[in-house]
Amino acid sequence: MTGVTKVNYLESAPEPPLTTNSVGTDQRRPAAELPLAGIRVVDLTVVWSGPGATALLGDLGAEVIRLEGNNRMSRQASARVTRESFRASGYHGGTYPDRTPEPRPYDRTALFAWHARNKLSACCNLETPEGRQAALDLLAVSDVLVENNSNGTLEKLGLGHELLLQHNPRLVIARMPPMGMTGPMSNYLGYGPNFNSLVGIAAMDGYEGEPPDSAGENYHMDEAAPAGLAFAVLAALWDRENTGSGGLIEFSQAEAVMAEVGEFVIDAQLNDRAPAIRGNTDPHLLQDVFETARDDRWVVLSIRDDRDWAALTDAMAGLGEPDPADRRVLTDGNSAEGRRLHSRRLRDEIARWVRTRTADQVVEQLQAVGVPAGEVMAEDRLLADEHLAAREWFVSRSHPAVGRHRFPGHPWRADGFDLAFGRPLPSFGEDNDYVYTEVLGYPAERYQDLKRRKLVTDEQFA
Repeated sequence: MTGVTKVNYLESAPEPPLTTNSVGTDQRRPAAELPLAGIRVVDLTVVWSGPGATALLGDLGAEVIRLEGNNRMSRQASARVTRESFRASGYHGGTYPDRTPEPRPYDRTALFAWHARNKLSACCNLETPEGRQAALDLLAVSDVLVENNSNGTLEKLGLGHELLLQHNPRLVIARMPPMGMTGPMSNYLGYGPNFNSLVGIAAMDGYEGEPPDSAGENYHMDEAAPAGLAFAVLAALWDRENTGSGGLIEFSQAEAVMAEVGEFVIDAQLNDRAPAIRGNTDPHLLQDVFETARDDRWVVLSIRDDRDWAALTDAMAGLGEPDPADRRVLTDGNSAEGRRLHSRRLRDEIARWVRTRTADQVVEQLQAVGVPAGEVMAEDRLLADEHLAAREWFVSRSHPAVGRHRFPGHPWRADGFDLAFGRPLPSFGEDNDYVYTEVLGYPAERYQDLKRRKLVTDEQFA
């Protein structure tokens, strides 16, 4: 498979020398050696969970082609956004480089850029006969389709999985309906926080001693689904190697995230016991988040066993001899049972100690003696973190739509194996020529007619 290189997305050529494939993706191993090299993925995803899954497939070397209608906001940003229109939007006003959406806000929004690496973009209006045919033509020469639209959307477009498998029996179709494709809840609509509530996560997602909604919205379904869906696609592709056939993956996002709180679900089923609202604490460890000497700088620490407790109390005593009352309180933590029974009092004493020190002092002192501790970092702190810098987790890339910035790296690594990370994002319709003329093989007259009628453009209208 070949694409169109338009820009050098690398800030500089790292050592050892890199190879660069047709979509600007660099890797230390030849492109053909990446696990999913030669696999084409059609991406019909929206918001976070679906695009996050296809980003992981692109990391492994798949050619991921996003089909995007110019009459839709598939990137969660309107073409009409201006600097003035979002001044009152608070946090979301900062999701554009230099807080400036123009030009082409749909290319510049961080909500899209974080999961857009290594992807291609082709304009395709699926509601039109021409767009539907183009999608069918592309899926006939592709290996995987991933979509996370509301249940029944593909059927309304005339792209149901039964039809697609007739056209291409080797196609792996991964669908991500929140509540499955059948059953009484299968047509429920919503986003991560809605389904987190439905499966019970929101019932325990509050600050200790406060109502379950006190901690704000929780988008954990969007964080949990991508890795699960990517693994399911890998398993299906492996199965295809043995059977020669693709098939349907029905990936219920609610079921996937429910498995992460399975012990609480079983406890409710068997013991009729609702989970406690623990905030940052833990039912088995002495754990919490503590504010340091600098306002709004916090650290988290966990005491797993007696050894951790002894190391912590030695560190606390290092500031000076605790008074007799403090010593009596701290002895309550010398056993697991004591730490469970007196958790609140012990955490109050730890909070007093942490409040006298900086985050760096607490983390360095406790990590040095083997106690799990870390700073709860704001975004600016992550960008300055020495550990992430040493691991080269942020990568500097340039793209005409956004300029040069640092982008988050991959969520995992393995020795001797480098993942793809070249193009940080595709501009809308950036790969129209490649998809329509090279992949689909449309004659120039047919392609130019689609462009003349604005069915294929390199800009979003919605």
